[in-house]
Amino acid sequence: MQQQPTEFEPSPAVARTLVQIEAAKLVVGQELAPVLDALGDLIRINGAPSSSIAWVSDILAREQLRAYAAQHDITVHTSRDDEVFRTMIIWTAGGGGMAIVPAGQRPARTLVLLREEVAQRDEAAARGAAFQASVAAGHVEDIDGWHARTSRTAP
Repeated sequence: MQQQPTEFEPSPAVARTLVQIEAAKLVVGQELAPVLDALGDLIRINGAPSSSIAWVSDILAREQLRAYAAQHDITVHTSRDDEVFRTMIIWTAGGGGMAIVPAGQRPARTLVLLREEVAQRDEAAARGAAFQASVAAGHVEDIDGWHARTSRTAP
């Protein structure tokens, strides 16, 4: 019969994770050591390395999402409607936007989707500016002709 760990003796999974945290502290910047110590304390308290790490990852991703959304003037709203299955972004004329996120979507997933949408918006804006510059330079053409001329690859 397998003996259960005592209050003072961590489970093998907890012990392995704490060793990994101590090893990580040797190779990261000193500003991260207190964060890793706090994670180790959380794991010691609840005895669940996987859920503790997932929880901390969500917190960090949520903070990254908040900062990224603020940088790009996007407000993020979680839908209360169970019928919303994907992230939707509504762009304003001023360049900002509103993202509607399905309930339960992880912050890291939302961040990836926002980055993709911002990249597509920026690419479309760059194409629009290039077309306007072409017209301003005296090239009289329709948009299809401009696309054909500018998307040719060099021989």
